[in-house]
Amino acid sequence: MTTATPTATPFERLVLNLSRLDRGQLARLRRSLGDDTPGQSVPWLEGVFLRSGLNVTYDRQWRALALVSGLYALVKRPDGTGEETPAPERRPSFGETFGGLYLAQDQRPSTEKRFLSLLDADADGLPYALRQAVTLLNADSRTPDWVQLMEDVNWWEHDTAGERVRKTWARDFYRTAERISNTPDTETGSASQSTAATQPTLFDAAVPDEDEGERL
Repeated sequence: MTTATPTATPFERLVLNLSRLDRGQLARLRRSLGDDTPGQSVPWLEGVFLRSGLNVTYDRQWRALALVSGLYALVKRPDGTGEETPAPERRPSFGETFGGLYLAQDQRPSTEKRFLSLLDADADGLPYALRQAVTLLNADSRTPDWVQLMEDVNWWEHDTAGERVRKTWARDFYRTAERISNTPDTETGSASQSTAATQPTLFDAAVPDEDEGERL
């Protein structure tokens, strides 16, 4: 069995270790999404965290990592390999991935509404909102970058860093969504360009400067 490289981050090792779980373990982890606190019924998850180099000492971190682990089990099935894959040069945020779905659906209002509800979710509402969003992605054969999602949700309950994650997701979502209006077809190109020149985009109106606030 392939082992993680020394340069792998704890979150990368966690996703690799999740990929090595058998079908029964994934099923138990999947069912744990229905716990009062995600992961509450799978105490062995603590061992998975420790093997990944994550000494989880805060309840909010446990909730975050157990939630994303459960979501991973919700859509992934064992493939019999459990092998490490090279880390990509850039990991897309959940906002970018969900923006791709929104774009593919011709900017369906209900999809944007679902995303905005996710951004507004507090610690109690996040499990439901994120599960609904991941399910929508999976229905369109899309999956988030699990490593980046682990990192982002890990900060969700932190006042400053959590706000920065939300801003990043919103920025990436609308930048991805704006590609459709910034690439007019031959028949409507002039009209689209005129509209873009006179009306602010959703991104301009809704998302503050990405350099605001503390760095993670």
